[in-house]
Amino acid sequence: MMPSASASALHHHRRMMRAAWQGMRPAPRVATSSFHTSRPAAAMYPSFEGANSSSSSSSDSNSKSGFDALFRYSDQHSTPLPEKFATLHASSVEHYPGTADKTISAMQGHLLKLLMRMTRPKVVLELGCFMGYSAMAMADGMPDGSVLYTCELDSRAAQLARDLFEREGYTDQGVSENRQVAKIELLEGDGLASLKTLAKSKLKFDAVFIDADKGNYINYYNFIMDNDLLSDHGYILSDNTLFKGMVLQSPSQEDQAKNQASLPSPPSSPPLSPRSDASPRDAKKQKAAAMFQKTANHVDAFNRHVANDPRVDVVLLPVFDGLSVIMKKSNK
Repeated sequence: MMPSASASALHHHRRMMRAAWQGMRPAPRVATSSFHTSRPAAAMYPSFEGANSSSSSSSDSNSKSGFDALFRYSDQHSTPLPEKFATLHASSVEHYPGTADKTISAMQGHLLKLLMRMTRPKVVLELGCFMGYSAMAMADGMPDGSVLYTCELDSRAAQLARDLFEREGYTDQGVSENRQVAKIELLEGDGLASLKTLAKSKLKFDAVFIDADKGNYINYYNFIMDNDLLSDHGYILSDNTLFKGMVLQSPSQEDQAKNQASLPSPPSSPPLSPRSDASPRDAKKQKAAAMFQKTANHVDAFNRHVANDPRVDVVLLPVFDGLSVIMKKSNK
């Protein structure tokens, strides 16, 4: 029989894990608000404002507080990034007040930096630069003489990122005494067009970070794999592969749940469309919810596509907003 102290500890561990998992469910929007702390979740995702209403159960409230406590604990026991990252995050909120959440969190930035330190890639590709937070984090972990190519469609964000990279010494035009060991080269324009340009240079990428438009995730992935742009020991990191938990509500998951159910279930309701009598605020919420679900469906399609690709091994980690790690299958 298990000693009472061990049983108590195991019970506590299971309770905390259940709380953390419940905190990632789509309805309460807990995980997103924890990982992006620049503003409340309701402000970033207005379609879900009021999800944590008074009708929420006490277990949901406990899940949220338990998950937030775990996040704070993790943050407090992690080495902080240099001040330049906090400055950049504040700048992103100033320049993009409605969409600053596109910037990854400080904790995820530090994870990317440590992954670069561990794997020591010489050539890295990023799809989706925004204002340069993740590119700068990865470059800080890359070895001497390495190059990171980052692609951004938004011309305004691209210019802000260029200014940042030059100011912080990631380019040949940077201040010489502030010169970093890794260089960052920014390609402005459509992601697939940028990939085609890079492919002409016969580059092989040791690491790829995909954090761009979700509707093109499959296209980016296919181009990289079909054109053999990944080095033999290279890997792909794909961000937002759980997309706010809404991948669980994608059509493929609903169909799977129906097939596994022991009893017949009624057909799912069609997507909500704004009612003619809905207030402008409610109509805006419904429109945003439909937009988010469409994006989640793209992400789910990407996840299924990669999982069924015989060329690779993949693990989808339930961290941040979902992070997939993809590598070519080993010849062993």
